[in-house]
Amino acid sequence: MRRRLVLLPLRLAAPARSSSSDPPAMSPVLRPVHPPSTSPSPPLRFPAAAAAGSLRFERRRLSSSSAAAGGCGCGGREVGFPARGSAELLGIPGVGPRNLRKLVHGGFRDLARLKQLYTDKPVGGSAEKMVQFLQSSVGIIHKNHAESITSFVKDSVVGELKEESEVPVMQSAKDKRITFCVEGNISVGKSTFLQKIANETVELHDLVEIVPEPVSKWQDVGPDHFNILGAFYAEPQRYAYTFQNYVFVTRLMQEKQSSGGLKPLRLVERSIFSDRMVFVRAVHEANWLNGMELSIYDSWFDPVLSSLPGLIPDGFIYLRATPDTCHKRMMLRSRSEEGSVTLQYLRDLHEKHECWLLPSQNGDHRLLSASQLPYGMDHCLHPDIKDRVFYLEGSHMHSSIQKVPALVLDCEPDIDFSQDVEAKRKYALQVAIFFEFVKKLKEASPAQNIDAKAKNPQILLPHSRGLFLRDGSLLSESGLKPLTL
Repeated sequence: MRRRLVLLPLRLAAPARSSSSDPPAMSPVLRPVHPPSTSPSPPLRFPAAAAAGSLRFERRRLSSSSAAAGGCGCGGREVGFPARGSAELLGIPGVGPRNLRKLVHGGFRDLARLKQLYTDKPVGGSAEKMVQFLQSSVGIIHKNHAESITSFVKDSVVGELKEESEVPVMQSAKDKRITFCVEGNISVGKSTFLQKIANETVELHDLVEIVPEPVSKWQDVGPDHFNILGAFYAEPQRYAYTFQNYVFVTRLMQEKQSSGGLKPLRLVERSIFSDRMVFVRAVHEANWLNGMELSIYDSWFDPVLSSLPGLIPDGFIYLRATPDTCHKRMMLRSRSEEGSVTLQYLRDLHEKHECWLLPSQNGDHRLLSASQLPYGMDHCLHPDIKDRVFYLEGSHMHSSIQKVPALVLDCEPDIDFSQDVEAKRKYALQVAIFFEFVKKLKEASPAQNIDAKAKNPQILLPHSRGLFLRDGSLLSESGLKPLTL
């Protein structure tokens, strides 16, 4: 009994000793020792330790990470069980430990190489040839295993090709998408315009995606639900810089969230440009934002803008009304945070909007920030908006929105859009026409626009406050007055 106990460990240890002393090629004397089931196909050159009587333990070794990294104790002299990178092959139907070794030995260490095999010669995308190759050249015994492997690889290749074909289509739709920023004073009617006109009319309903101003985010900040909008109105000198910073951040968040939409027109309520040209300027002139804070704000404005070009719109829609009208509407809607907003503040904001979109020069002699349309493009403008579309231009204008077209819509009349369907339709039609114009403008070659800049002079308002159009006719200041609907 004692002798048998001594011999048992020696018999178990014999294969391990042979792995350290076996020559690179097995002696012919040892070949008959292989179990017949391990070599139905042409012999594969695995290490001697793997070729000995340890095959019955291979599943256990494969399941351990040490065996996968060490190649079954072969010392790395030849390719045995794969190290890192080949483990993904075990996830393919039809690939077990034995087929894994055969694939690796055949040079297919990962899924990428199998996909390359499927697409390249001699397989050339043929599932039947792939099955034949796996059996005849790789040594996969069972045909159903080869078929499972082939089916998996084929599905992977087809899936990748489908994704690649869809990306340009989605990118093309995104590139062709038009973005308009809807600008205007507090309570001018931007929300009503977006909801009643853009979202509830046949002309625009299926055309637009609406991105409202993130007021709810300003009213609920952080775990304490701090109302930074109300704090700004209550203590503007204390919270002006903080509020304007957070407004900018929320606009960046909105751009990220809405940039993937597929509808051809995106209407965004206000923009980072009205933030800078109107509201930041207003609080700075009111001494609620000091020079250092303004410098900090400007220091990251351009870098952020360059990294998110989607913030630059293809056009602006300026909703225009007098400060007194805006003040009346503000009193009617009774938003709690706006209780401290004065008529004078609305007048300041109105003046900033006018100076940005319709700047004046030499006192009452107005120079519109507009130039004539690109050569060959003016005929595209419908008569209903021909006198209301201008190009933004001027030294006061940020370089990224130079030559961007703007549609000026009069919002002075108090219109009940729930009742006056015809008025609502006329506003919607003007936006739809403007969309088609900007779409054609965007599709025009850059050479056309460059040529137009050289050929077309600026539009100037003479002392009589009229506007000379391209055909030589005069557009009076009344052209910017309330629109007759």
